[in-house]
This record gives sequence, structure tokens and C-alpha cells, in this order.
Amino acid sequence: MKRLKKWLLMLMTALSVVTFAAGCSSDTEEDTGTETEENMEEESNTEESNTEE
Repeated sequence: MKRLKKWLLMLMTALSVVTFAAGCSSDTEEDTGTETEENMEEESNTEESNTEE
């Protein structure tokens, strides 16, 4: 019985680690690319407004 509990605990721990790792890597290149483009536009607008003053 102790051996079964030990294996179940190890299995549950492994599944938790895999689930956590999968959740952390949910960003895709598509999402990152759009955010970067938006940030670049905002930065260029800020630089233009600073030079106009």
C-alpha cells in the first residue's frame, strides 16, 4: 500500500510540473509580434511628440 501511495504521489507531482510548464509557455510568436508592433508605434509617436515641443 505504501508503494502505491508513493507512485501516485510521484505521478501527481510530475503532472503538476508538466501542467505548470505548459501554462508558462502559452505565448506564441503571433501574439508577441503584434504586441511588439503596437509598442513600436507608441514609441515612435512619443518620440515625434517630444521633438515637436
